[in-house]
Amino acid sequence: MKAVFIFVFGMMALGATDAHAADVPPGIADPDKAIQDPVYNDPVFFWRYTSVPDNPYEPEAYFYWPPAVVQGNPAPSFETVGVADASETGPTIPEQSLDAMVEWAEARESNALIVIHRGNVLVEQYWNDMQPDTLANGRAITRSVTPMVLGFAVADGKVDLDKPIGRYIKEWKDDVRGQVTVRQLAQNVSGLEVAPQLGLDQIYGNKDLCLVYCGDVVRAALSYDYAREPGTKFEVAQENSQLLALVIERAMKRPIQEILSERVWKKIGAADAAFQFDRPDGVARVMCCMRATPRDWTRMGVLIMQNGIWNGEQVLPEGWVETMATPSDRNPNFGLGLWLGSPFNEMRTYFEDDPGVIPQSEPYLSDDVLIMEGGGFRVVYMVPSEDLVIFRHGPGVPNWDGAYLVNTALRGLSAE
Repeated sequence: MKAVFIFVFGMMALGATDAHAADVPPGIADPDKAIQDPVYNDPVFFWRYTSVPDNPYEPEAYFYWPPAVVQGNPAPSFETVGVADASETGPTIPEQSLDAMVEWAEARESNALIVIHRGNVLVEQYWNDMQPDTLANGRAITRSVTPMVLGFAVADGKVDLDKPIGRYIKEWKDDVRGQVTVRQLAQNVSGLEVAPQLGLDQIYGNKDLCLVYCGDVVRAALSYDYAREPGTKFEVAQENSQLLALVIERAMKRPIQEILSERVWKKIGAADAAFQFDRPDGVARVMCCMRATPRDWTRMGVLIMQNGIWNGEQVLPEGWVETMATPSDRNPNFGLGLWLGSPFNEMRTYFEDDPGVIPQSEPYLSDDVLIMEGGGFRVVYMVPSEDLVIFRHGPGVPNWDGAYLVNTALRGLSAE
């Protein structure tokens, strides 16, 4: 009886006090707010979050679950020929220059280097267990794929580049963010926020983490706020590419991986490639990390270099590559999904007014260099005037020079 009395008395005393929840320490999400965030009820997010590989920027194959397959129609690759054979049809890159390119790439931890000149494969070199049929993560090279597909939506009359995206994204029909035009979105001048980099240890409020891990990539992309007037600052905001794909899919009423498959991938003889679905049978995540074989990343470069023509067929809409390669008002080195090699910039930046991140020692020796570029200096260089495509895949290295591979090839050509 005494014990019961003490317990009841204690509870009465507790009830008489101001028993509010303790203050939440710094770095801990407010639970009353956090539990309202859909991410805390997202099993796909938590599978990804608890299954992160040792290197989240170069994940193992399992982490790309579930794959959004871009079905291909594999055709024979370009012909690999020796320099002597290639030179029979005109000047080509000399063996000494090619050897220097291979040596330079190998010294920078490259996984693959492919050099195609006038339709002939002069170099196809692999390291670190990469093979011709390996599905290689293109990282931000992927951000050139969606603008390429945009050309079909424009050519089919489904999308107008200078119409506001609220016309296609109904959630933003009456939202200030819906006033951004399709062109501004594709040129990375949307004015939408660049979310702060919070790291993997913070879930609540981490928009970029949700964009890459959450099971609803559309909801994640729509969570980014209006930051400034569109067209006034160049910033490669993570959400731009995903929102651009949403515009395309809503306008064409088809998933982007199917459009890419039927209108590009099968026509150029590429093998199966893959985006990542946000969830099983969901929406393709396209702001990063499409996987394709090294040869097929190179095919895509050849297609763009040839102004969208493949084996005599106009695969991309006529004039679309020219649109992609037209510099934007805010950044002369960026068009519509393509980086432009001219004018020379010794440290190219992804964010206007921020320090540059792509070092380049000298101007390109040709003023028509086009670039598809992903993190870790994986890159496709295209030089239409010289019928030249160079693909390099590998991790980021401190002694990178964005000019070396292209200019070594071009110097070799000029010496012939």
